[in-house]
Amino acid sequence: MYVFRLGLFLLITTVVSAQVQLEPLNAAVLRGSKARFNCSTAQAPSVMTWMVNRRLVMNIVQESFVLNSTDRFSATNFTTPGDYRWELAVSNVQRDDAGEVTCQVMGGEARMATLSVQERGSVGFVGGNQTKTEGAQTEFQCRAVGWFPEPNVSWSVNNGVAYSCNTSSVTQGNLFNSNCTLAITAVKNASVQCLVKIPALSTPDVSTVFLTVGKLVKRDQTVLIAVTVAFSAAALLFLIIYGIVFFCKRRKKKSSYQEELRRARVQSQNRTPATENVRGRDNRGYRDRHDGHTNGGVWYTNNSNKHQMPDGFFDDGHRNHRHMTMV
Repeated sequence: MYVFRLGLFLLITTVVSAQVQLEPLNAAVLRGSKARFNCSTAQAPSVMTWMVNRRLVMNIVQESFVLNSTDRFSATNFTTPGDYRWELAVSNVQRDDAGEVTCQVMGGEARMATLSVQERGSVGFVGGNQTKTEGAQTEFQCRAVGWFPEPNVSWSVNNGVAYSCNTSSVTQGNLFNSNCTLAITAVKNASVQCLVKIPALSTPDVSTVFLTVGKLVKRDQTVLIAVTVAFSAAALLFLIIYGIVFFCKRRKKKSSYQEELRRARVQSQNRTPATENVRGRDNRGYRDRHDGHTNGGVWYTNNSNKHQMPDGFFDDGHRNHRHMTMV
């Protein structure tokens, strides 16, 4: 009889336990927000117990009487025929609330869910908007500061497909600071988005900057060539003129030198006959031996200490000279 009763009790307990459901099994909420869990059974529970992170926070007795209710923990009855359901609400969730949330109906096993309390930080770009020329490589640095757990950082252009980013993170206390560098080629004007997400957020936080692309101005090669040719022609003309002037000056100088030489030669030639005439006049005293006339013959002179010599010669101290006049 005792064994029968024990078996019946275990059977009833197993049936009741199998019928207890707790939802959601995993809840991620931001610190300071509200978390909700629902516990339901197919039979009216005599006692329902709630525990958060191993702390007893609420007892529900006879489907209506609630014990241990506080400002942050409250229960709401959503019972319908055939479904006895109670909701536990945790307001102003704190980090020490994170852990296991347990619902247990008397006579049954405890059902457990997980509560994750997360921190939402800030996201932004370092440096802001940028202006680049077409085809230039540019980088944007996105920073996510004060997040828990470590955030997932991605980026997109013009709200298009989001691409994962190679992120570097450091911890500050129990929070994460993450950096992400986006490298893109400037093709056209665009908006660049940095997206940061943690499980507690249904949609990521987004920061946007704008890239302005300027057209690459191509220089007019015709003007450049024309300027180069004009400069080269001017330089060449200057060299030609300088060469002509230099040549003319040298030629004029050479002509002047030759003219001086010519004048000196002429003057020298003009002085030579006068000397010869003088010398000729020195012979006027000569008398011919045969006829006694004085119109021809040999005359001996002593010039510059010349000494009279016999036989038609004289000594000037260096060489012997003989002067003769033919008629």
